[in-house]
This record gives sequence, C-alpha cells and structure tokens, in this order.
Amino acid sequence: MIAIYYYFVFVVLAFLSPFLLLKKKARAGLGQKLGFVPASIRTKAPELKNCVWFHAVSVGEFNAILPLVKAFHERHPETPLVVSTTTATGQKLAREKIGDIACVIYFPIDFPPPIHTWLKLLAPRLVIIAETEIWPGFTHECRKRGIKVMVVNGRISPRSFKSYHRLRFFFGPVLARFSVIGVQSPEEAKRYFAVGGDLLKVEVLGNIKFDGLKPISAAAKNDLARQINLPDGAVVVVAGSTHESEEACVLKTYNQLLDTTLGARARLIIVPRHPERFDRVAELIKEYDLIPRRHSLGQAFTGAKGEVYLLDVIGKLFDFYSLSTVAFVGGTLAPVGGHNIMEPYAYAVPVVVGPRTEKVKDLMDALTAQQAIIQGKNEGAVIDGLLTFVHNEDLRRKAGLAGEEILLKSQGAVAKAVTLIESQLNVPLIASEVSGAAGHDR
Repeated sequence: MIAIYYYFVFVVLAFLSPFLLLKKKARAGLGQKLGFVPASIRTKAPELKNCVWFHAVSVGEFNAILPLVKAFHERHPETPLVVSTTTATGQKLAREKIGDIACVIYFPIDFPPPIHTWLKLLAPRLVIIAETEIWPGFTHECRKRGIKVMVVNGRISPRSFKSYHRLRFFFGPVLARFSVIGVQSPEEAKRYFAVGGDLLKVEVLGNIKFDGLKPISAAAKNDLARQINLPDGAVVVVAGSTHESEEACVLKTYNQLLDTTLGARARLIIVPRHPERFDRVAELIKEYDLIPRRHSLGQAFTGAKGEVYLLDVIGKLFDFYSLSTVAFVGGTLAPVGGHNIMEPYAYAVPVVVGPRTEKVKDLMDALTAQQAIIQGKNEGAVIDGLLTFVHNEDLRRKAGLAGEEILLKSQGAVAKAVTLIESQLNVPLIASEVSGAAGHDR
C-alpha cells in the first residue's frame, strides 16, 4: 500500500512541479521540503540529535502548540527542540516566537528522499504532530526507524471525517502508527476510533489552544490603545482572520454603523488571514469610501470619520481583540470552516460568525447552547448580528461572559499534554505542576 502511495505522490509532484517553481507562495521553503538542508542547520546538527520535533502546519496550528512548546522547554531545557511548519507565515511566526529555544525548519514533502534526509540529520526521539496532519509516508519512515510519532490537539472535522471514514482501509493503518493520539474532546476521540478502530491509543486532553488564551494586561491594553490613538469610549468592531468577501461584509456593517447615533464613536479594525491580501484589503477599504490606516506604515486613527485600521501583520490579532466591543471571526462566511472562535472570549467579547463553522462544530454547539454567539446564515444576517451586539450592551455583556466561562472551564490541556509527551519519552514525572505554558504570546 505504501508503495502505491509513494507512486501517487511522485506523479502529483511531477505534475505540480511547474506550479511549485513559478508560484512564490508555493516556493517558500521548497529546498528544505525537498531535503536540501541549509548550511546553518547542518552545522548545528550534532546539537539537535535526539531532539523532540514539533510540527505545526501554519499560523493557527503553531499558535495552538506554542504554550505547549514553552511548557515542555521549561520542564526539560536540556532537550533540543525542532519546530517545523509548512507555510511561510507559520515559519516566520515560529522564528519570531521560539527561534531562541528551537531550531525552526520546513516540514519535508511526504516522499522518501526528503524524509530520509531530515530523519537521518535530526534522529528525533519523538515527533509531535499538531491537530490534523496525517502523513502516511512520514509516519511509515518513522516506524521503520523506531521513532515514535504522536498527535496533540488532535481533531478531525465532521467534513474531513467523511473522507477519512470512507477511506479507512488506508487511513486506519496510518493512524495505528501513532504511539498515542491526544485529542481535543470525546467527540474527536469517537471520530478517530471510527477511522482507526478500537485498538488506537487515544487520550482526551482538551484543546491546547485554550490554554494559550491568557488576556494581556490592562497596562498592555492601554498601551495598544494609545499606539493606534483609540479614544476612550470607542465602539470597536474587530474582524479577525478574514478571507475574500468577508471584509466586504464588515465594511458594509461599518458604513451602516457610521450612520447611527453611535457613528462618532465607532471604529473598525480588520485583520486579514493571509499577508498576500493586505494590499488588496487596503484598496477595498477605499472602494467603500473609507480611509485605511495601516499598521505596517505606523499609522493610527486620527478622528476622521470612516477610518478603518488595517492590522497588516501576522501574530497580533489576539492582542487587538482586547480592544474590541464585538468580534467577527473569519473563515465563516468564506467556505473555510471557521478559525479560532474562542480568542475574543479571553476578554469576554462576544462573537459573530457566518454559516461555515464545520471545523469548529463542537465549540459552536457549546457556545450556542449558552447563547454566547450569534451565527448568521448569510452576509445580511451577519451584519444584523454585529449591529445587534453593538446596540445592546446587556446582551453583549451576557454573551461575552458566557463564552468566557466556557473558555476558562476548558483550560488545562497543556499540563496533560506535557505529561503525555513525557510518558512517550519515558521521562520520570516531576511532582510540580506544569504551568499553563507561559501564557499566550502571539
């Protein structure tokens, strides 16, 4: 079966090679992904032998495991760490946040030569995969070398589950190669068992992302407000992790809000999900007869009517949620399936989302049951939801506090994950309690 899979990967790579070479986004880290090790990494390879290797695809997955990496390093500072990502944005953020404690690399393409190169160079004691990554080739090659591979913060979305379950004859044996699978919830555990069988070793840890959601201090919040010249008493809508079409929705909301009695106090902050869209969103703001103020240019609100603050940088969204009155979380009007809908609740800020929340279904069920969130079935309903929260302070407060309570009750997964990692490393447990991982540092 693995030979057939490798043949399939080879054909796909041959077919996609022109795209990989010509597309700037696809070229990011391509040399490392193909097994070419930079001299800077090769020279320190002896220090990395027997490392613990964490893998996170992109920004979202990296932010999820960031508190876990920090907590593990605090407990075992002598253990060399490697962190890999697949995307350039994830790579940049990883280097900024943990480049001082870990070697940051690109994850190899799932084909023998690049996998062999990196496994031989690093000889990891343990590989820890974040969330949904299931690489048949990589797990096969690790199994051949006696390298344990485990999952943390594991999840299979309801939509992905249909495909995995239909192909369980293939993915079931792949899942069996993991020494243990740490999942976010009992519902996720059921999905893994349905694909891989009852003999899988699955542990319910909770969602590590929640442990990273520690609100910034009041002083830091005030400094942030001063940096962007946000007036006291401002009514702030923060639209986070937005995709194509979603900025248009919040810009329409903002134009409507400007024409109400709250218009003079209204402010909008937009945070696009992908850096390559920053310039396009700036132009879109102008198309709606509004004024973009760009973070990358050191700009701020001036008090002019219709200003929109464009946070065109990666890794600052969580901090800016502290300034919000109400939040829209992207990837929910666009056909993505939802991003981290819990971040605003660290500040008791209520959330509005669109209909596409299949990736966060379990969280949506919990938030909806406590009336902590408004889900609009289309653009118009999302606009109505945002305006409802803006104009109804009592409803907004109750929804925000309900979501915050769900978040706080869900924390504690990092400590469980560190203990699970130690069990795979056969490291003696330390009596002292694992901290919540040094907080959220985006």
